[in-house]
Amino acid sequence: MSLLEKAKAIVKEQKKQTTKKKRVSEMDQLLQDPEVKKTARYLVKHMSQKQALDKLNEILESEGRLPKMKNGRIRKITYPRFRELLPKPRKKRAQNA
Repeated sequence: MSLLEKAKAIVKEQKKQTTKKKRVSEMDQLLQDPEVKKTARYLVKHMSQKQALDKLNEILESEGRLPKMKNGRIRKITYPRFRELLPKPRKKRAQNA
């Protein structure tokens, strides 16, 4: 093995040790769940966004899927995070008359 190959092998081994996996919070995992997204979208179709958020929090709380904070309280989904679950509104095309 040449010196360059040895150096490459050392660097490769070092990178394996130092790269850490990103830790995803429990709330982020919950929000990425496709079932939660579908539920949120369904609720928004049938009621206002605020009501839908309250209902989604209520449903997830009854199933015990909402994460707990350090002080023991249940962490609810906030309005900005709820908005991330919903599809982006489509842009309307300009009508050429």
